[in-house]
Amino acid sequence: MTKLFDEQFLLLIDSLSAMDEVRAIGKSGGAAFPERDESDIDLFVLCRRAPDARARLSAIHALGDAVSEIQIGEAADRFWGTCDFFALHGTEVCLMYFTITDMNDEIDSVLNACRLDREGEYFYPTGRCAAFLSMHSLLDRDGYIAGMQERLSVYPPELSQKLYQHHKEMIHDAEDFERAVARGDVLFYHATLELAIDHFLQALFALNRCFFPSRKRTAAFIEGFSVKPANCAERLLQAIEWGAKPETLPKSYLVWCALCKDFLGIVP
Repeated sequence: MTKLFDEQFLLLIDSLSAMDEVRAIGKSGGAAFPERDESDIDLFVLCRRAPDARARLSAIHALGDAVSEIQIGEAADRFWGTCDFFALHGTEVCLMYFTITDMNDEIDSVLNACRLDREGEYFYPTGRCAAFLSMHSLLDRDGYIAGMQERLSVYPPELSQKLYQHHKEMIHDAEDFERAVARGDVLFYHATLELAIDHFLQALFALNRCFFPSRKRTAAFIEGFSVKPANCAERLLQAIEWGAKPETLPKSYLVWCALCKDFLGIVP
């Protein structure tokens, strides 16, 4: 990023901070900005109450000609709050406004093991906890972000157990796997393996007491885990690779069965 971008970004934070309703601002994924358009910038804007659309638009307009492609959200989304989008010198920025009350309820529901499954199209409830742990604080008037990070620094053992037990039951649908292999049906096999891997990963992360964020950079997380089957990431990739052709489906399924057996054998 350029010096001009850095200056405009700081101006954005100042503009958001000027709204009395705003109590904290955090950038997901740490302090570093994305390079070479590898991702956008997501900002959590935590408020006593969500500012109205006019005030939110005014905060963006304070950046002048540096912004383009402005989209102002009309209603709060269950997962992403009230979202405003715009491009800052060509980099997409997403402002997600949440009330502190709603965010507290969201985190409580996860830590109390009330939401064990993926929701909507692609939302993992534990991902909200992961986002806070990696969040870079840009404004924290009342110490909300710091307090939440301290709370989430200890993974509840009960949550680990419930997530593991819930997802381990669904990592091996033998009937669908065997039908797909017998028919040489790659697309059916792919759908079955995809669901199984999703449950496998959520169980694996729970066993290692790591909040599952999403499917991004999963292999890197696995490499850092101490509790896992031998060569876990490599075997996952091998099952996927051999699952791409009818003639190698049996080999893929053998890899998957062995991986699941080793994984389920970790915890008696």
